[in-house]
Amino acid sequence: MEERTITIEIPEVLKKQLEDDCYYINRRKRLVKLPCQTNIITILESYVKHFAINAAFSANERPRHHHVMPHANMNVHYIPAEKNVDLCKEMVDGLRITFDYTLPLVLLYPYEQTQYKKVTSSKFFLPIKESATNTNSCDIQKCFQTLPTVGIAHN
Repeated sequence: MEERTITIEIPEVLKKQLEDDCYYINRRKRLVKLPCQTNIITILESYVKHFAINAAFSANERPRHHHVMPHANMNVHYIPAEKNVDLCKEMVDGLRITFDYTLPLVLLYPYEQTQYKKVTSSKFFLPIKESATNTNSCDIQKCFQTLPTVGIAHN
């Protein structure tokens, strides 16, 4: 089977942060203090709020393209994807689930994986309650919300 590669443009600021994280974690053996104040749930919820605010403010704008839906019921109000908050919530929930499963497999350095195993097996780290506004979320591992995110200062 032919191997494919995907090129992803990474902004210089993010590239520098990732290089610093790599250095501090792998060379200096420094880990992020847990639980983090900013977790993946907070970041994703902030994105949904940002998206919803932008969608609300742009709701009064005239659409650039006229979308035709041949089989759609005329009583159903069509919302374009770039303004559909429910679609955004589903996409963000999918990202959260993906993050939950890929974190221990591919997103952590080996030294961080040891910390992850300790944290997820510990009874000292209790889950942070999800906000009441998030009604579509699935159950999350007990310690999921206490896991590190990129960009947190190292000790």
